[in-house]
Amino acid sequence: MKKSCLLLALAGCIALPVKAEGTISAKQSEVLKQLLATYSEKAKEEAKGKKSKAAQKQTEFSAEVGREFYLKRRTWQQNDYTCSGCHTEDPRKEGKHIESKKLIKPLAPAANPERFTDVKKVEKNFTEHCYDLHDRDCRAYEKGNFITYLRSVK
Repeated sequence: MKKSCLLLALAGCIALPVKAEGTISAKQSEVLKQLLATYSEKAKEEAKGKKSKAAQKQTEFSAEVGREFYLKRRTWQQNDYTCSGCHTEDPRKEGKHIESKKLIKPLAPAANPERFTDVKKVEKNFTEHCYDLHDRDCRAYEKGNFITYLRSVK
């Protein structure tokens, strides 16, 4: 019996739960959906009262707009900062904090199973990093686009 189990295992006949590269976990999917639903509702609230078509369109999230936001340079105290400045232009890769030089695990959920698994942690990071880069909290529309972009990165 032991030999037959070993042979089956060696032949690859036993199914083991393995996360395929470039996919996200069920927990990540659940948290991302929850965040996008929340940001969608908040973006609609933010757009209310604004009559322009551009403002009304800011309730539809776009991976392309999210990528632009991720790469956009902001100047502060004569220095340029971007999300990609620490997280790299490819969010699947490990980054490095500009000041502390501390290594940062990949931002893309498909490359890092720890990302986007806790709503409170995501909100805390958004608040902290948005204030670092924009001197304000990010709008729901910006957060939704950002997450839509990162979700599209495989």
